[in-house]
Amino acid sequence: MNNFLHLSKKLLTIALFALISFNMVSCREDDFDHPPLNGGDPNLTVNMTIDSLKKIYRDSIIVFNKIVTIDSNWIIAGVVTADDKSGNFYKTMVFEDATAGISIRLDQSEFHTKYPVGRRVFIKLKGLVLGDYGNLIQIGGFVDNTGTTPSAAPIPFSLVDNHIIGGMYNLNPQPAKVSILDLSNTNKWQNRFVEIQNAEFAPADTNQPYADAVTFQSINRTVNDCNGGSVIVRTSGYSNFATKKTPTGKGTLKGIFSIFNSDLQMIVRDERDAVMDSLRCNGAGGPSTLINIDAVRNIFSGATTVVNGNFYINGVVISNYLTSNLNSRNIFIQDATGGICVRFTANHSFNLGDSLSINIAGQSLGEFSGLLQVGTTTPSVPLANVTILGTGKSVTPQVVTIAQILANMAGTDSWESSLLKIDNATISGGTIFSGSIQITDASGVMTMYTASAATFSGTTVPSGTVSITGILSDFTGTVTPPNTNSQMLLRSAADVQ
Repeated sequence: MNNFLHLSKKLLTIALFALISFNMVSCREDDFDHPPLNGGDPNLTVNMTIDSLKKIYRDSIIVFNKIVTIDSNWIIAGVVTADDKSGNFYKTMVFEDATAGISIRLDQSEFHTKYPVGRRVFIKLKGLVLGDYGNLIQIGGFVDNTGTTPSAAPIPFSLVDNHIIGGMYNLNPQPAKVSILDLSNTNKWQNRFVEIQNAEFAPADTNQPYADAVTFQSINRTVNDCNGGSVIVRTSGYSNFATKKTPTGKGTLKGIFSIFNSDLQMIVRDERDAVMDSLRCNGAGGPSTLINIDAVRNIFSGATTVVNGNFYINGVVISNYLTSNLNSRNIFIQDATGGICVRFTANHSFNLGDSLSINIAGQSLGEFSGLLQVGTTTPSVPLANVTILGTGKSVTPQVVTIAQILANMAGTDSWESSLLKIDNATISGGTIFSGSIQITDASGVMTMYTASAATFSGTTVPSGTVSITGILSDFTGTVTPPNTNSQMLLRSAADVQ
């Protein structure tokens, strides 16, 4: 009997195992029965176009800032052209059909995981509302009367799936190619995915962060075309590309065209929507290339020359604006190959020892009273062209004699705007730092100049033998006796020891 029970239990166990195995195999086979990669569309009949819907809204209001509730069983469909993946569209989806584009507000975060760019969406409109924000027409969930004017509030999270039904994926929307002038037809192009060709950021807005990721402030940058048109590129400080730098060349700008009252705006999905690596309209631009300062000096032809190439220079500040011994718009920087003076469009506040990267694309290179400058003509170098790479750097001055300085200035001029040091020198021709006085060593005599506005002007000059550190400058471009054209500029009285 025990043997019979044992056998029965064993047979039962085998049968159960076989049944489980069959079910597991059946489930595994079902897993292979996936829908097509791009999915399919729901069985819904589209009975309204986006353009007709927007026209109904415009025709039903006298002025904007009015909300219209939709009580008809209308269904629209379109392909998503902007989602919330980058953070530049907050709880707002933009989609378009063959007739127009529109945005829809939904109280749902990370909706791009369900409705990404390239997916077709179907919108059941009954019960939703139409409104506008700054004349930009939007679909919302209900009327919000909490503000000074009614607005279209986002569709509540619990109702999103009742109104938005996803369709096919990977439809790859293509932008409509437009000019900035075309965008003046705001009714036609608002909320459309567009592409502007021959576009470039305004000089002051090149190589700048798209937005302020520290304070999370949105920033407007200006993009121009080669025909004088301009449009705002507005980016949220919450976007994941806020710290990315704007391009310096010319190319294409893609994005969603938007408006805010009279402002024409492009909203990019991320930094990849701006591809600008060709020469700018003025012949500058293209991929940024680092050029050393000695090479920049060699570009100068003897007359004012344009830097024809998308170049930037890196160097350490060797001048001190705080002591006011030079023009407040000028700065001297130096790299391993030499130094140069850069003239800005406005007063700067770059400190001694700051490590800078300066975009010099399209800038003038010329002499002012013999001193070679980047940005010598108006307009000079925008302050926005500068990126601070670091602080507290130091440059070791080259130890030279006065004779060597004069020979260099009469020859290659390669030491101009560099930090030099003269040992075993004496000072004569004045008892205070003010104006031009003479410095002498065993090899010769040259000038040391201090502006009357310098903070150390009037300080007593040390007597006896001293070491003098300063920036080699020029004041007429020629070196003739008594060599008053070559000048040493001090950063402070401490440069004389």
